[in-house]
Amino acid sequence: MSNFNRVAALVISAIITLAFSSAALAQGKEMKGTMEGPAAGQMTQTPIDENDKVSAVDIVAKPGDTSPMQARPMRVVYFITGGTFERTYKDGKKEVIPEKAGATKIINVTQPYALKNIGKTTIHLIEVNVK
Repeated sequence: MSNFNRVAALVISAIITLAFSSAALAQGKEMKGTMEGPAAGQMTQTPIDENDKVSAVDIVAKPGDTSPMQARPMRVVYFITGGTFERTYKDGKKEVIPEKAGATKIINVTQPYALKNIGKTTIHLIEVNVK
């Protein structure tokens, strides 16, 4: 399968996942799976669904919330509400990442990094990770 076909399949999977998760949320239904609450100041990550190839996670980052320094798999991200993240790499390099509501991104950053919501609004996104 070519890279284009793989990316197309990921985007289609993300759209399908979003459609079902948005419908469930709109109806007030609980999403599949839950995690223990995050530590103070940590982003909330709630599993939506997964199979042997991908996992989908609902992520909420309040202003000031962070994620740990870690490597992440290739993923498709859909921003339900936008805001501004700061990505910090192990070498100390920082990158400011503004995102708008409705934006969809394919992210394949291979080096470990931490994220922080440096904006004044809560960022809500759906992330589909390739396993």
